[in-house]
Amino acid sequence: MSKNLEQRVAELEKEVAVLKSEKIKSLLKGLKLGDAFELGGIEWRILDITNNGYVCQTTECWKESVQFDSCCNNWKSSTLRNMLNTEFYNMVAAEIGADNIIEFERDLLSLDGQTEYGKCKDKVSIISVDEYRKYRKLIQNSDKWFWTLTPDSTSCNDDSRWLAVVSPFGNVGNGICNDFGGVRPLCIFSSAIFESGF
Repeated sequence: MSKNLEQRVAELEKEVAVLKSEKIKSLLKGLKLGDAFELGGIEWRILDITNNGYVCQTTECWKESVQFDSCCNNWKSSTLRNMLNTEFYNMVAAEIGADNIIEFERDLLSLDGQTEYGKCKDKVSIISVDEYRKYRKLIQNSDKWFWTLTPDSTSCNDDSRWLAVVSPFGNVGNGICNDFGGVRPLCIFSSAIFESGF
């Protein structure tokens, strides 16, 4: 391919990206708490509006049958966290730009109050049990079980395999980390893409 043709292809790709970005921005302007919207072929719901941005979760499972991890209930080291912060993150970043996905802190407090796993920061996560309770009225039931990042307990209690999961009926139960559950990603998106005048 000639240098001029390569340059023109690069210019056209940039133009397409700008047009795509403008279309997405126009669709998201003016949305409010509880509203649903489509992004990257996935439906999302706005669960909260904070100083950091808009807290959004997919309305259905992005993947329906995924292990949390093969051996441990610690979100920080889980294969699911790695998948969301690479594969899923790249897909969403391609739609709205990496700068519009806000990193946020995750508290890995267990159901029985253990703090052994500490905290971490993610660009893409899944909901905790505390967040599930807080936003329950906005989270519709799914026809699949889905993971939370909240461990039942931690390895200091010889419990490094069980996690809280949400049933299709909306109640919280326990699932073993190497079982298969649904994944409903959670992100904070920049306020700029939702506010008028962007």
